Amino acid sequence: MIRDSIPTLAEFLQAPLATIQEVAPATMIFSSGGSRRKAALAHMPANGEDYARWSHGQLLTCLELFFRHGIKHLFLPMLLPNQFQETTPNYREHIERWVAWGAASPEMLAYYGKHNWRVRLLDTQPSPIIAEAAQGLHQASDHREQPTLWWFIVRETDDPWQAIFQAAHQTAFKTRKQAIEAIYGEVIPPAELLVSFGKPQVNHDLLPPLLVGDLQCYWTQKPGYDLSEAEFRQILYDFAYTRQTWQSDKTERTKAALEFRQHWERGPILGLGQQLGPFWYPQSTSIELEL
Repeated sequence: MIRDSIPTLAEFLQAPLATIQEVAPATMIFSSGGSRRKAALAHMPANGEDYARWSHGQLLTCLELFFRHGIKHLFLPMLLPNQFQETTPNYREHIERWVAWGAASPEMLAYYGKHNWRVRLLDTQPSPIIAEAAQGLHQASDHREQPTLWWFIVRETDDPWQAIFQAAHQTAFKTRKQAIEAIYGEVIPPAELLVSFGKPQVNHDLLPPLLVGDLQCYWTQKPGYDLSEAEFRQILYDFAYTRQTWQSDKTERTKAALEFRQHWERGPILGLGQQLGPFWYPQSTSIELEL
């Protein structure tokens, strides 16, 4: 990359979509959280149909944002093992019905068609209601050049691995690409971008094992599906330019550290947090203000 060709952040924030799309990764994983927390902040009961539709509408706004900026394959967990372990009243009884409605209702099928998205729903142990919803997403007009939304459900922590082992017994794949094709029905580029929420942690419930590439990770602390266009462009700018620091010849690179001695000698530990009531929140890093 020629450093002189890199736009400033201000220029990138105002750039036309075509410019952003050129540097966006093909495959991204998005995992939000805290939607009930956001409902509480909005003085809304975090249950019932009104809450589900309110939260779902915000999710769709995020999906449109990602695809509009050039993402081709978007992986998004709908249910993970911790949600199946919840004892919150009136939650587990309804989550699969909410998922089926949120992913594959007639209203959603029309929505996908309007945006020209291809959509799949993957479940490691599909129940009848989820299997029916997943089948309903397959449309005769689908083709692999469409932006594709991959909803997925993981019921138990070992399920992603079990799916790989099962496919290995059924298909004689010998490469990673062949394994991906056996699991997903097509070759998908490894994911290079994760945008998640809360504590900076990852596991294979959240990250499909075969699809983890050179994954650049970002965690927002705003609960719910709340990511503005400016915020996503800041992430893409950091992904495409700020983090691209590797050089094959490091002869002069190391010496440059001397200019920023205090930063390296007093640098923060990313990932340390504090408790805000029952919630985790990152510690602030103040070194930039001190120097």
